[in-house]
Amino acid sequence: MTIPEILKELEPYTGRFPMEAMRAAIEQREAITPELLRIVEAVAANAEEFAKRPDYMGHLFAMFLLAQFREKRAYSAILKMFSAPGETSYDLAGDTVTESLSHILASVYDGNPAPLRQLVENSSADEFVRSSAIDTFLVLEHTGLMPRAEVVEYLRNLFHGKLEHEPSYAWDGLVSAVGTLPAPELLEEVRWAYAEGLADPGVAGLEDIEADLADPTAWRRGQQSLITDAIAEMEGWSSFQPEDSEPEPVLEPEAPPPEASYVAPEPFVRGPKIGRNDPCPCGSGKKYKKCCGKG
Repeated sequence: MTIPEILKELEPYTGRFPMEAMRAAIEQREAITPELLRIVEAVAANAEEFAKRPDYMGHLFAMFLLAQFREKRAYSAILKMFSAPGETSYDLAGDTVTESLSHILASVYDGNPAPLRQLVENSSADEFVRSSAIDTFLVLEHTGLMPRAEVVEYLRNLFHGKLEHEPSYAWDGLVSAVGTLPAPELLEEVRWAYAEGLADPGVAGLEDIEADLADPTAWRRGQQSLITDAIAEMEGWSSFQPEDSEPEPVLEPEAPPPEASYVAPEPFVRGPKIGRNDPCPCGSGKKYKKCCGKG
C-alpha cells in the first residue's frame, strides 16, 4: 500500500479494524511518520472542530502508531490536543483517555516533564485527562524514564498547592497514584485529602490505598507499561467488532401463564439520554460520568 492509500484507510471509521493499513504503516514507519505527525498536529490545533467529527479516527491510529515508534516529536502535539477545555478530549478520544493516554504519553515522552505537569495542573482540562496525566508519571517511573524521587516529589507538590483545592477526579487519580507507585511517605497527605473531602471514597477508598501502600508488590504496577504493539492495543476495541460476531442464542418461547392471571407487559419506552455531568440515575448522588458512566 502507498502512504496515501494507508491514510485513506486509517482516517474514517468504518466499523472494521484496518489491519492491512496498520501493518503497512508499521512496515513503512520512516515514510509515514511525518504524515502521522501532521495529523496529530492538525487535530491539536483544531481540537474542538475535530471533536464534532465522530467518524474521524486518524488521530487515534496516529497516536498509537507514534507511541509504538517512540516518536518524541509527537509529545507536545498530543499534550496540546488533550489540553482542550471541557469534554473536548473525551469527544475526540473516548475511553482512550482513561485506558491508554498515560501509556501513549509515556511512550512519546521527550524528557521534558514541564508540559506534562502543566496538563495535570490545568483546571480547565478534562478531569479524567488530568488523572491520566498523573498516571503518566507512574509509567515513566516504572519504565525507568524518570527517577522515583522526582515522581514522589511532584506528587507531594500536587498535595501542597499545585492541585487546586476543589474535589475532582484529578484528586482521585492523585491518591490512587500514591497507592500504585507505591509511595508510603505520602500516606499522611493522602489521609489529609480524604479528610478535606477532596478525594472521593466511592472512587478510591482510603483503606484500599493504605493496603496498597503496605504491599510493595501491588498488582497495579504491572499496568504501567509503554505501547509496544499498536495493533494489539486497538484491534480488540468493541467498536471494531461486528455486531453479529456473537449471535444471540435462539430460545424456545415461553408459554404464557393461564389466561386468568395473564397481564400484558407495559410497552417499552426509551428513557432520555443521560448527560455525563447529570446525576447518576442509580441514586448514588454522584455525576453519571463518575459512577455508572465510568465504563
